[in-house]
Amino acid sequence: MISDAIEGVRIVPQHIPAEDLLSLVPHKGKMFLLSRVTAHDIVKNSIVSEYDVSKNCILYDEDLDGIPVWAGFEMMAQSISALSTIERIAQGKPRSAAPGVILSVSNFRTKLEAIRTGQTVVLSVSENYRVDNVCRYDCELYERGCAEPVATTAITVMGIQDMHSFFSGQGS
Repeated sequence: MISDAIEGVRIVPQHIPAEDLLSLVPHKGKMFLLSRVTAHDIVKNSIVSEYDVSKNCILYDEDLDGIPVWAGFEMMAQSISALSTIERIAQGKPRSAAPGVILSVSNFRTKLEAIRTGQTVVLSVSENYRVDNVCRYDCELYERGCAEPVATTAITVMGIQDMHSFFSGQGS
């Protein structure tokens, strides 16, 4: 997945399939909600990813014949996780997913109730604020082929060095 270093920066391909993404995010099994990364920019801290909605999704709702649109924020959060790990790899740090927590999901707006089975959603995530280990991202969810987002939100996350210590109150 990663080629040689150029001027101290490791090169990460733009297109990353699901099987390679599994090592970039901590989510596994049915909770893994990314099908691929199609583009990323570690200078602008942005990523574009996709998810193919199917009945295998843990959030699948038979009455909706798809997943509730609010599940899009979890796809966005997983995109943030993938971007964070891509950034770490590019800097020559360990390839493992960096732990973090969602501090807030704000201003979630949507035009849909559900994302239907068989639909591919496109997630666009861009960092707009960073102080120390706290970052805020502007996030948009599109149905593939549509020019306007069907859901938008801002997600604030905090990167953590050691998740166990953080939750036991021994550090961050």
